[in-house]
Amino acid sequence: MPLFKRKPFDLAKPPEDLEPSELVYQVRFTKEIFRDYQYPKLKEYLNRINLYRQRVWMCKSTGKSNLTYEEAMVMEKNAIQKVQQLPNDLVAPALRIIQFSKNQTTTLLTKALVVILIRLPLPSFLACISRLLI
Repeated sequence: MPLFKRKPFDLAKPPEDLEPSELVYQVRFTKEIFRDYQYPKLKEYLNRINLYRQRVWMCKSTGKSNLTYEEAMVMEKNAIQKVQQLPNDLVAPALRIIQFSKNQTTTLLTKALVVILIRLPLPSFLACISRLLI
């Protein structure tokens, strides 16, 4: 779930006394349900849509900021898919290197690549890298 100003954001809960025949407004990408959006006192739907369109969201997986809610969701989905493409043999060594490290990201990446190069034959390594870059 995207972060709002670097903190988790709670989605609106659906109305409890909602009737099956009642007309509602739904936010397309969060599935939040609102009853009304034009009544002067209940502009929750429009306020929520406007908030989701602002560039104040951050991708939880990559740390990229200045995104809309929808862009952050798409980026998180893509990041999760790329992580799942890593061979299982490489996950444990990479996590051991990264877990309690206080090094910069570039240093961690270099260390992880060295370990991967040592453990994997070159054709397998190149295939793995090409899948991650696509």
